[in-house]
Amino acid sequence: MGKSLFTKIFLTQIAGALLVLALIIPAVFMMIGEFFVSNNKEAILQDASRVATLTSQFADISGDEHTWNFFRQGIEFVGGQSTVLVTNFDGAVIAAPENTQGINIDKIDKNFIEVVENGKSVVRLYSKGEIFNQQTLVAIVPIEKYDVISKQSKFLGAAIAIKSMPQIRGIQNRLLRIILLAQIVAWIVAFLVSSVLTSQIIKPIKRMRTAAKSIASGNFKERIPITSSDEVGQLAESFNSMTHSLEELENMRSSFISDVSHELRTPMTTISGFVEGILDGTIPEEKREKYLSTVLEETKRLSRLVNDLLEASRLEQGKISINKEDTDINRIVAEAVFSYEKQLLDKKIDVNLDLAGNECRAMADGDSIKRVMINLIDNAIKFTPECGKISVETKSEGKKVYVSVQNSGDGIEKDDLRHIWERFYKTDKSRSQDKKGVGLGLHIVKTIITQHGGEIFAESEVGEYTKFTFVLEKSV
Repeated sequence: MGKSLFTKIFLTQIAGALLVLALIIPAVFMMIGEFFVSNNKEAILQDASRVATLTSQFADISGDEHTWNFFRQGIEFVGGQSTVLVTNFDGAVIAAPENTQGINIDKIDKNFIEVVENGKSVVRLYSKGEIFNQQTLVAIVPIEKYDVISKQSKFLGAAIAIKSMPQIRGIQNRLLRIILLAQIVAWIVAFLVSSVLTSQIIKPIKRMRTAAKSIASGNFKERIPITSSDEVGQLAESFNSMTHSLEELENMRSSFISDVSHELRTPMTTISGFVEGILDGTIPEEKREKYLSTVLEETKRLSRLVNDLLEASRLEQGKISINKEDTDINRIVAEAVFSYEKQLLDKKIDVNLDLAGNECRAMADGDSIKRVMINLIDNAIKFTPECGKISVETKSEGKKVYVSVQNSGDGIEKDDLRHIWERFYKTDKSRSQDKKGVGLGLHIVKTIITQHGGEIFAESEVGEYTKFTFVLEKSV
């Protein structure tokens, strides 16, 4: 069984923290080392300089024991935290503290101090060797006396300030341990905070997993509480939106099955009853032609239903190709309107046909656009009351061609208006005037116009009118 998401995130954070520590600690160690060495260079150079200044003032003293003892005490005081030695011009040590452990004074000679005979001080890091038994930081400052007669500085010797690296490293290591401890404490706090945050991230995801299982079992009422506005909150919102869409789709599917079952059952019951009546003689011979005509109409109704279902499916799957070419939209619109002449006369509907000029040309598939117009006009006739009015208009503006079909009547409620393009959707099922359709016509219309790269929209005023308008690309 694979690791949980919580474990993966948690282990990733731990690995990241350890990697950061592994990279930071050596860098911090080096920086602290350089910092302490640099600071100690300045410190021992100042110590040596102070001793050199003090020594130059004692240069002419006869050198009695009392004076030299006082001088040595002064050197130890002025020398600060460094071990300070004083040599004469030959490099021989003439003054040193009592404790010079780790320094072989006898090996300090003229060669050792000749680097400062030019009057410049130096600071060097000496390795373990004959003079020093461990790595040592050394500052050498020349001791000079200005000769009034010759007007030149006379080299008298050198002041040597010494500090072993273990002393410096000890301070460095103590500071590093403090920093490391602070890092560990900070890491533990971050570790705990990370655990809480990870749990907060994983919690809604676990809820989604549970909800997904519930949805898979058919419960489309499941929703995820949205507790944040970050990516996880947005994911939960999208999940809820998806669930809502699935619920609507399931309701539409159930409604479609119910509608189609009803639409199939009614004509099939009629056909079956009439055919049985003819065969068993219940229907007299002189009335058979009338009932056979009814059977034919119901058969055509079944055929239309099946054709609509197949066409909707083929359009959605892209199996019906759209071949756009230079087409006269006025001709297609006029043909579609005239094909409904009988139905318009039967309902005494006043038709206003307003075409843009002699021709209104657009890039379109003529047969598909004719199907769009037939669906829209058929829809308009169904929902227009007797003695009502239908207006059909084409117009050309800029690079677009606009075609609209408007009918008087009850109109469409706003809540229904946004659903009319969906498959199998029928407004107000209990009182719908569309007794033959199953809610596929407008869905087919929308699909065809979309495949043309055009737009279609509807507007309605309840109790007054409904208007459908689609837009196509004008021919160049």
